[in-house]
Amino acid sequence: MGITRDDVVAARAEAARAHSEVMGDRNACARAKSGEAFPAGKFWEGKTAALGELLRTADDDLVVSATRLRDQWQDRPVAGPEGEARAYRQGGVDALTELIAAAS
Repeated sequence: MGITRDDVVAARAEAARAHSEVMGDRNACARAKSGEAFPAGKFWEGKTAALGELLRTADDDLVVSATRLRDQWQDRPVAGPEGEARAYRQGGVDALTELIAAAS
């Protein structure tokens, strides 16, 4: 079956929409500066970031590229409070895993 760049673009747009919805009227920088933890926002930010990275770095086989990138995201160090870092990383891993599964 496979996945296309259009599939990745659509998934990224949906992740960005969900991120915006969950953040409400406050942006991530304002939340971080206030010291407010918000793992749900970081989760969607991670999804959006991973899909954007896939679009920038993918070769012709998007499934192979997504698998390689997912493996990198699983162990990727992320700065910040552990709960938010874990949510960000998990968002990226989930986004890539979902694309790989959709290709099956």
